[in-house]
Amino acid sequence: MNSHPRTEAALQRLRQAMAQIEAEIEAHGGCYPYNHGRMTQSELCRRADVKKATLQNPVHKDTTRVEVMNWCDAINARLAQTRDAARLQLAASADASGAEPQSLLDQLASLQQRLDAAESLVEQLQVQNRQLRAQLGLD
Repeated sequence: MNSHPRTEAALQRLRQAMAQIEAEIEAHGGCYPYNHGRMTQSELCRRADVKKATLQNPVHKDTTRVEVMNWCDAINARLAQTRDAARLQLAASADASGAEPQSLLDQLASLQQRLDAAESLVEQLQVQNRQLRAQLGLD
């Protein structure tokens, strides 16, 4: 069966976009760099310059649309694995930084000293301010 040239052109653009998206995901360490990292039919259609409604017409509904849905599902499964791996890596690095509590305690002590000194200075300045206002008769 010979397809309509427009149908073939849409299929070709969709498949080119799929290949380009897969290459971008590979180049970005398994993450999709656009659309908040999500792959949807709408995103694929946008990238392929094909109206999403095209997938709903009788020529594409049971063929191209099914192919697009399966492809999106497969891509999203890969992206989810990458996100889960990134979360685990982040959690592991947080745990590793927790292995140095003395450093954090030292930083806390230093910040507490600075805070105490600042509060003391504020108290001194408030006393001076009250004295000056009293001398000038502003109270």
